[in-house]
Amino acid sequence: MVFFILFFCLIFLVNSALAEESQLEEIIVTATRVEEPKKDVPYSIQVITQEDIKNSTAKNAGDLIVESSIGHVHKYPGLSTSSIGLRGFRTDLFDDLKSRVLILINGNRAGTVNLATIPVDDIERIEIVKGPASVLYGSSAMGGVINIITKQGKQEGIYGSIGSEAGSWKYWKTKGDLNGKKGVFDFYVSANRSSMDEYSTRDYGKIKNTGYNDETVSARFGYSFFDKQYISFGFQHWRGWDIGSPGARYSPDPDDYKDIERNRFDLEYKTETFKGGYYFTKISDEDHEGSTGNSELTLKKTTTQGLSLQKIFSMNEQRIIIGAQWDRIEVKSSRSTGAPYNPNSEYDSYGLFSEGRLSLFNKKLLVNAGVRYDYFEDKILPTEGITSLKPRKENLDHVTVRGGIIYKLTDNLSIKSNAGTAFRAPAPDELATDYVSSWGTRYIGNSDLKPEKSKSYDVGVAYTKDLFKSELTFFHSIFKDKILSYYDSTLKAQTFKNVEGAIIQGIEGNFSYDIGLFVGLNFSLEPFLNFTYHTRYSSKDESEIQKYGKTLQYIPKSTAAFGIKAGKDKWDLRLIANYAGDEKVVDWNPSSSNYGKVITKNDFTVVNLKGSYRPLKNFELTISIENLFDKGYEYVLYYPMPRRTIIGGLKWIF
Repeated sequence: MVFFILFFCLIFLVNSALAEESQLEEIIVTATRVEEPKKDVPYSIQVITQEDIKNSTAKNAGDLIVESSIGHVHKYPGLSTSSIGLRGFRTDLFDDLKSRVLILINGNRAGTVNLATIPVDDIERIEIVKGPASVLYGSSAMGGVINIITKQGKQEGIYGSIGSEAGSWKYWKTKGDLNGKKGVFDFYVSANRSSMDEYSTRDYGKIKNTGYNDETVSARFGYSFFDKQYISFGFQHWRGWDIGSPGARYSPDPDDYKDIERNRFDLEYKTETFKGGYYFTKISDEDHEGSTGNSELTLKKTTTQGLSLQKIFSMNEQRIIIGAQWDRIEVKSSRSTGAPYNPNSEYDSYGLFSEGRLSLFNKKLLVNAGVRYDYFEDKILPTEGITSLKPRKENLDHVTVRGGIIYKLTDNLSIKSNAGTAFRAPAPDELATDYVSSWGTRYIGNSDLKPEKSKSYDVGVAYTKDLFKSELTFFHSIFKDKILSYYDSTLKAQTFKNVEGAIIQGIEGNFSYDIGLFVGLNFSLEPFLNFTYHTRYSSKDESEIQKYGKTLQYIPKSTAAFGIKAGKDKWDLRLIANYAGDEKVVDWNPSSSNYGKVITKNDFTVVNLKGSYRPLKNFELTISIENLFDKGYEYVLYYPMPRRTIIGGLKWIF
């Protein structure tokens, strides 16, 4: 990694002396809820562009995030990618409300922590805002926000494509899309179906029960009217079935499986200064399992919906945004063979926010400052099968602030700094539950719980000129009031309390430079590097330190994505290496001498390659190779990933 950093620094010196202005400005929407050039945004942002997506081997949003190398990722066999890390904070494995990184689709809560259920074909780009973002987005935005922005029709006329893919592990996929614009109307419609069989690994051979099937139907329609007013409606259906759940290698399961269905729609109206929208997501998650066979069904239905309004007031280069937001998450659980593991719940969040920007010295100095107030209602609802349950409602509120500054030393070089707070509100079970489980344990929520909080600051430098882009940022976060589940001997119950959290700091950066065009070649040749290096990630909770040590678990020392992109009119090629550093994890293998202890999970590097060739204007051939060097590796201990995987494809474009 040191070699790559020195290499790009050398390019920086050469380019600063020789290059000329020519690049189009990159527009960002997530960081400030306003469309504006990235160079005017004081917050640290990483963008996965449409070009990156097109040249990626990814099959879903989870794979794209893995390739971005922003932090720790829990990626399991089949269709499960969750626990996404960002600056040391992570999404929860199972519960969106307990996440410390917020996942959005088109600026609204995604309603899921499993990014493998979001198909790659519908994604226009992904904006990753690093650092506290609770002022604009509320609870869970502690490590940052990942906003998945979907496609819509843009170009006048009617366009589309039909394609298919096939490859290793009996993988196949068919897909098609239709998009375009006719006067004031625009549209995008797509559908695909794919399947994969059981795969083999380098160290364990063939892993049974790792296959899956899935399908997607998506659409977005827009209408422009009067003077710069626009309304759009979007829909997405995703269903996965017979998704194998093979278990860890120390306890393999040959027949457990999942059936998941996610349906989502949203409606948005916007003008130049106003935006209002509503979204609705419904997810059905079925686990088919059992001690023998898979006769036991556990069903979890999650409904997420919300409404947001925002108004921009501007005067010359100064502006202020005022907005309101409501989100509701309802969870219903059941089991075919007894009481559900968790009671039904309802969560309501009501937020008011405002953020202003002051522009000084002809936009050389930009100052942002914002504040937000949130009010929460958590309810535990009557649940069939849990006869001892005491329905209950609790509420709390919280105030969040942040500020940022960017100073442009030149048109190409700027320095920026940010400071802010963020939080995660307690989930309904943490705040309001009261019942005795079917196995005899009593669970009691703690109505005195405080929200989890973080105080963060960062300082960075960005340089962009022509074909060279670079950014380097130092960040520091103090995490406090972490919510911990523990057994209270006085209450004789499992309950929750706030404890000291952690200190997390590090350096992150990204560099890219199109050497090919710079030296006058007739094709693009662009090396790139994205990395995060944690200089400190230590717990402050004494009970956790005594049990597991001071170093935080599931945070790699460093992660990086580096490689090279090349392309011309008729072809494109991308080689990318993803590095995941050593990290501390708990060994849950009962037969291991380290059972229940913290061990070091070794680092690994995976290299992927994708190429495309267009022999005719309307015909494209692709080949992708995942795990090019056939390495044995795993994102989660005892859950190995596939050996070298080769997939070929063809597409007719019209």
